[in-house]
Amino acid sequence: MGDEVDTPRWEINVHSPIIEQVISKFKFKLKYGGFFRLARNSCRQVYCLGLTKSLYIDTCSYNLNHLVQEVKKHYPSESGTALSIVFVDKHAKEQCFIELDTDESFMVMLSMYKEEKEITIYVTTEKVRYNPNSCQDQVTHESDEENETDSNCPSDSSYHSLHTSDNEYESLNYGETYAYSKKNSFMKLNSIFPNVIAFRRALNHHALTNEFEYDIEKSDLTRLTACCGDKTCKWKIHASLTQDGVTFEVKKIVETHSCTRSNKGGNKHATQGWIADVVTDKLKSEGDVSPVDLQKWLMQSYNVDIPYMRVFRGREQAYTDMYGKWDDSYENIYDFKLELEKRNPGSVVEIDLQTVGDKKHFLRFFISLTACSKGFLAGCRPYIGLDVCHLKGKFNGVLAAATSIDGNNGMFPVAYGVLESENTKSWTWFLKSLEKAIGTPNGLVISSDMQKGLEAAITQVYPNVEHRECIRHLCSNFKKHFRGEFFTGKLWDASNTYSASEYDRLLNDIASVRPKAIAYLNENHKKIWSRSKFGTFVKCNHNTNNISETFNSWIGDIRYKPVLDLLDAIRVKLMERFDKKRNKNLGDFQVRRSSDNHAEVNYKGERWDVILDEKKCSCREWQVTGLPCVHAAAFIAFTRETSWDRYVDTYFTVEKFKVAYALEIAPMPGKDQWMHMETIEKIYPPILKRPPGRPKKKRIVPRDEPKKRHRCPRCGMYGHHERTCKNPASQPSDHASTGKKKEHKRA
Repeated sequence: MGDEVDTPRWEINVHSPIIEQVISKFKFKLKYGGFFRLARNSCRQVYCLGLTKSLYIDTCSYNLNHLVQEVKKHYPSESGTALSIVFVDKHAKEQCFIELDTDESFMVMLSMYKEEKEITIYVTTEKVRYNPNSCQDQVTHESDEENETDSNCPSDSSYHSLHTSDNEYESLNYGETYAYSKKNSFMKLNSIFPNVIAFRRALNHHALTNEFEYDIEKSDLTRLTACCGDKTCKWKIHASLTQDGVTFEVKKIVETHSCTRSNKGGNKHATQGWIADVVTDKLKSEGDVSPVDLQKWLMQSYNVDIPYMRVFRGREQAYTDMYGKWDDSYENIYDFKLELEKRNPGSVVEIDLQTVGDKKHFLRFFISLTACSKGFLAGCRPYIGLDVCHLKGKFNGVLAAATSIDGNNGMFPVAYGVLESENTKSWTWFLKSLEKAIGTPNGLVISSDMQKGLEAAITQVYPNVEHRECIRHLCSNFKKHFRGEFFTGKLWDASNTYSASEYDRLLNDIASVRPKAIAYLNENHKKIWSRSKFGTFVKCNHNTNNISETFNSWIGDIRYKPVLDLLDAIRVKLMERFDKKRNKNLGDFQVRRSSDNHAEVNYKGERWDVILDEKKCSCREWQVTGLPCVHAAAFIAFTRETSWDRYVDTYFTVEKFKVAYALEIAPMPGKDQWMHMETIEKIYPPILKRPPGRPKKKRIVPRDEPKKRHRCPRCGMYGHHERTCKNPASQPSDHASTGKKKEHKRA
């Protein structure tokens, strides 16, 4: 069989149509520089890791010899080396290779593809492995490669080397350069690697994708020799430094394995560095991926089952490779603060540190850019939503944000920052920094969920503001004590109504069924959660905290970045958002006025009192939201008024919207160009605290007291099986025989 492998065999379809001459311009898609191999668990041949070049040839003046000369211009082979040029027989029942070795086969190829005028030809100097007992040699077309389930089959991206296509001809003079692929890898004689680390990673990847183990015989900074884990196998590779003292080159290799390759136990080559290397692209495209999902993906892609903690450490290393070390992120905190204040004058940027011994550790960070704070005061309603989202990374922590609403009911970020956790101290510090940035606007409303420590902090910093509670979270907590669609529906209706009498009626309906439910609400949910209780100055009827959830979703894909990169990434997103909103064409508001401003509106047996010049309706929706309710709109339309601006609150005008986004957030240069503060002490990362583990179970019986074991009074055996005891004839044990013994029923 070994002699047959040295001589490739190509199946030629004798039934393929032959024409004498084809006069047309053909496109030859040339794939070169790769090699043929057998697909895993299959007898077909696939062409791997080749470069791609398109040739446009007028076949009227070309024959096989001209084609070979044209191919040799692009193939990086030594002079005198024989080339094998093949194409796929499209008419064969089982797609097979035909070798271009005569002018006749050249004309056969042209006749097959005369309609497409496009042919893919494969060029190689390698000896193609052939199994005479298997089916015909086959190649996977590009259209089939997309659906190929074999992890070793190449994709279109695998036909390109590390060198760019713009410098293709220059890269060909560099020798047999290693073409790295996350889905496939190969080792060939004279393959070159940037350094020994790259060679080690490539060797690991090669072993995993080809499902074999290897042992290292010799290894140092100048050389590495490895052999197959099966000592009876002949596979072996040796690589060492080249003359430049950095580049590693494969000097000797036995490519063929004589062992039965299996991936059992091969997971030892799936190191933390290899995991970081192969998951980098996935993390870049999908953002945060859990270690469990990465475990499944690695199993599907590379057929390796890797422990959870190794995948976790590999993911952390990948993040470090992409965004830098977490510890280094805290060293430039003060430089970042100085640069923000320099380029955005009037911004409030606060840093809070924790001193432990003689070291200062990072604790909190607060940012309210001038464009955000002044834009909020000038063009937004005095409404603030507070919420946090947990960060992904080594030191965890939470990202807190204060979010408002612009005139188009869009999200308007006012301030954001990083806190160590949700507690009263951290929220108090955040709100005091927020007060420094925006003060206490007239009619300020703060909306929140059930954040830990937030209520006490608001009472301390903003004691006189209207504090609203999200009805969605209220219902979620209410369900834990009082379940049923009746209670949920009544609560939502009570929250959505603007009428105080309707609100009282709905709560009375709940009280008539479960009086304790009202007592629970009065005790645990003292904040405002119904529109019937909302003030009329803020002109906002939001009874949920969805605007804060919108902010969390807006920055969700960058939460895994280190702290400094996270804060700067949010600044960039704000800068882009302000520019987009500033240039957004909202159109002109249509203006309609009324001369008769007092009326009564009737609808389905109900009626409301509407006063246009006072912007009032007896339903109270107009007073709370600042927009004419349906009753007021019906009255204005009835009077055929052409101007509406006098009935809409100024918060919804184009002027207010433009003022909110009028100021610019200044761009910043890279970290290496920031102003450096020499006098500031070095900032250390936060103190990493592990969460408490599960408490130990208390022993019911002390160790020194032996536990008494129960005996069946019927059979004398240990255990509680009196009812099922099938040995009634046996005598009970002495200690079980008491005067109070009960007769057991037979099983």
